[in-house]
Amino acid sequence: PPPESTVNLYELTFGTVAGMCAGVFIKKGAKIVAFCLGGVFVLLQYLGSMSLVRVDWARTAARFENLLYTRDALGNKRPPTISSLWRWAVDFLTADFQPRASFIAGLALGLRIG
Repeated sequence: PPPESTVNLYELTFGTVAGMCAGVFIKKGAKIVAFCLGGVFVLLQYLGSMSLVRVDWARTAARFENLLYTRDALGNKRPPTISSLWRWAVDFLTADFQPRASFIAGLALGLRIG
């Protein structure tokens, strides 16, 4: 008979449960934020087409770039990548948290099931 493993796949650690909860929260929250921002955009476009408001999209884009873009050593602006956003999120969520590996596994699972 094969040797028995000391790892029990049916036991969830605190890090895994915390990661799953954070993943579900992030996924649901991202959907709500996207819905709200999309609604604001459609509303602004509608109000702009009715000549009720005027939106300076160039200034809005510049503020967005100042907030999220980074500069390299030569001073060129670089947009964020998926990997840099993922790295930032994981570093933020796991700062001063010991069960980091199980948290990341739970986070991936929470993003999947959320």
